Amino acid sequence: MAAPPFFRFWRHLTPKTIRRTVARAARQRLPGLAAEMAFNSMLALFPAVLAVLTAIGIFSPLRDSFQILTDQLIQIAPDDVVNLIQEFATELSTGRERGLFSLSFAIALWASSGALSAAMVALDQIHRIPHSEVRPFWKAKIVSLGLTLGSLSLLIIAITAIFIGDMAVHTLAHQSEVLRLGLLTLWSHLSFPLALMIISINFAFIYRFGPSRWQPGKPLYPGALLAAIAWALISNLFRLYVTHFGNYRVSYGAIGTVIVLLLWLYLSSLVMLIGDQLNVVVGEAMQQQNHPRKPRRRRRQIRVRRVKPSVQKNGRR
Repeated sequence: MAAPPFFRFWRHLTPKTIRRTVARAARQRLPGLAAEMAFNSMLALFPAVLAVLTAIGIFSPLRDSFQILTDQLIQIAPDDVVNLIQEFATELSTGRERGLFSLSFAIALWASSGALSAAMVALDQIHRIPHSEVRPFWKAKIVSLGLTLGSLSLLIIAITAIFIGDMAVHTLAHQSEVLRLGLLTLWSHLSFPLALMIISINFAFIYRFGPSRWQPGKPLYPGALLAAIAWALISNLFRLYVTHFGNYRVSYGAIGTVIVLLLWLYLSSLVMLIGDQLNVVVGEAMQQQNHPRKPRRRRRQIRVRRVKPSVQKNGRR
């Protein structure tokens, strides 16, 4: 019985497949596509925040849900990025025209789907989808809106689950002094793996429904998991660099926060694309092992000897 694709993926994750992934990423212009995704993500970030605030009801009882999200984000993202999002959220939550935010949810959703539209173009190139099979514009826009709604729903479910879990842990901790320290320590250690799991599920969701054509049997979640881990690692390193070495505010002034945000979105987009590229390359290696190519037989070249016809002359044999 063959092992599931998730376990066979790790057996084929070799230095050869990693080198092939890097080479193909450079050949298919993934850094340039990641830059396009980062620009669209920056344009869609604040409408996306508006959509999140409207959806989770930050203006009523679930005000703490967005705070939980920013608490998780501040562990990974640069401080300037988190502060910019928090300031924008505060201005929205303290505004007088709150009813307009619910009416503008559809507009915010449309604008925030631009980043996923750029991601879908990149995923089509990663999967080598022929131009004749690429989705038309109207269908691609519908799929991007669906992906945006799905990602938003996953984010809301995750925030709600973390919020309920946090309330349950603190309630149990206050009732039992013996288990208080252990429960709080365990919950603090589990919050980061839970955030990684949510990010990897979101990546896998985009990998599955983003390309115009999907071939069953290809690995999906391993590349998403590796991309989520790499994203957390790179984001932490970039956060340390911005905090201790790269003082963008001194060099660029107020625009330094925008530069940090754009660089962080670029690194995040590139990591997400490379994760799916790794899925494709390792999937090809798995397919070659299951269906090895038969060696071509060399055709024997048979030399035909031409025989000249004998010409008999008159009177001679």
